[in-house]
This record gives sequence, structure tokens and C-alpha cells, in this order.
Amino acid sequence: MPEPMLAALVSIFAGASFGIAVLAIGGRDHGIDAAAWLGRRRLGPSPAELNVPTVWSNLLNSTRVRDRLVGVIDRAGWRETPERVIAVAVVFSGAVAVLGAASAPLIVPGSGAFLGVIGLLIGIGCCALIVRSAVAARRRRLAAELVPLLELFTLELSGGGSALSALGSVTSKVQGELATDVRRFLIASQVAGSVPFEGRLMRYAEHLDIPSVASLATILAASREYGTGVVHGVRALATDLRHAQRRELIAHSRRALNHVLIPAAVGVLLPFLAVVMFPAVTALQRNLH
Repeated sequence: MPEPMLAALVSIFAGASFGIAVLAIGGRDHGIDAAAWLGRRRLGPSPAELNVPTVWSNLLNSTRVRDRLVGVIDRAGWRETPERVIAVAVVFSGAVAVLGAASAPLIVPGSGAFLGVIGLLIGIGCCALIVRSAVAARRRRLAAELVPLLELFTLELSGGGSALSALGSVTSKVQGELATDVRRFLIASQVAGSVPFEGRLMRYAEHLDIPSVASLATILAASREYGTGVVHGVRALATDLRHAQRRELIAHSRRALNHVLIPAAVGVLLPFLAVVMFPAVTALQRNLH
């Protein structure tokens, strides 16, 4: 086996082993206390002086990176700590960088550092794209769950009763992430001196950037402050969301049709025309000569 290929395989194996080891250690309940291990063997400072998680957390808090990561992780719906997300991103980006540097002799000799930097940027970009896709997917999922929730809410309101009691009855019968969050807001708003339900729902909508949930919070707030009806506003909101879903479904169907027709035209129609037109082209060529 050539030496560049062997070096590339060794680098890939080392990077994969390192990543698996980091994920395995991070998945444990207590992890490995490296400071205590070093203190017992008298190879370094005491555990009180070498507290790596505390230093890491202080660094994230001082740069305000932790607050931003907490917001992004919450919008994505993940149940992970910022430290673990950063560790996974660093390991993945480092593995891609090592892979790019190791494959340099096979592509362009002498460009290991350049391909390593390119691999590092690609790894960071892939991590950012994964987080952004998770946030967008959760936003679409919650917006889709709102439509049946509003329709059931309208039916419950038509039977009489207050808006909050009807919403509580609906969310207790519906399974879904949005219904669970709304039910939690309803329970929390019943505590004396707490933030009203409409305010909690509005902050939830602004945090996740879901305009339809913000519209529902506005309708409920107007009903509380001015005594306006809720049924007509909720019914109109549900109808608008249904129409928007129908338009999105039609657009998605058209895009899917284009995705089928274009490859079919390129992969089937063009070779068929070539086969059909080949005798005529050859006959024309012989006549011209």
C-alpha cells in the first residue's frame, strides 16, 4: 500500500477513535474526573486548582457564548448542554480537518495545511447548518401542530366557557409538543403574581419566531383587556393557516413534479431522441459527403 494512502487511513482511524472516545465519555453520567486522577498520582495541581469544567464554563459565560448557545439549543429542541455541543462540533471539525490534511498527498502534494483549514471550515459550516436545519424543522413542526389545535379550540369555544378553560381542555386531550408547552404556560400563569398566559405565549412565539402563535396570543390578550370575542378571531386564524398550508402543499407538489420531470427529460428523453435521430443524421452526413 502506498505511504500517503496508509497515512490517510491511519489519520482517519485516529480521528474516528478520538471522536468516539469523546462521545462515550460525554454520554456517561459523571464522566471522568481528570483533576482527581492527576491529584492522586501527584502529576499536577490539586483538584481544586485544576477544575477544567469550571474554567470552561467561566470562559463561555464571560464571552456570552453560552447564552447564545442556550437560546439556539432551546430553539432547536435539543436537550444538551452548550459545552457538549461545542465539544461535538470541535471533534467533528477536527476530524474533517485531519481528513483534508491527510488526503493532501493524494490530491495536490504540499497542500496539507491549506486542505486542513478548508476541512476545518467545512466542518464548522456543517455543524452550523445542522443546528439551523434543526431550528427550522422544529419551527415548521410547531406551526403545523397549531392548526388542529386552533380548530379544536374553536369547537370547544362554541360550547361556551372562557377561552383559557377551553384551551386547557383542548391541550389536555391533544398530544404534541406545542400542546404540552401551552398547557405548561396555562398552569404556570395560574400562580398568583406570575406573568399572564398571553405574555408567556407571546414570549414563546418571539423566541421561536412563529408569527401564528403570536397572533393567537394577541387575540387572547385583546379578549382579556377589551372583552372582545375570541371565536371569530381564532376561526379566521385557523382558516388562514389552512389556506397557507394548502398553498405550501401545492408549491411543494409542483417542485416535486419538476424534480421528477427534469431528470426524466435529461436521462430518458435525450437518449431516446439521440437513438431516433441517429439514422437520419448518418444518412444526411453520407449525402453531404
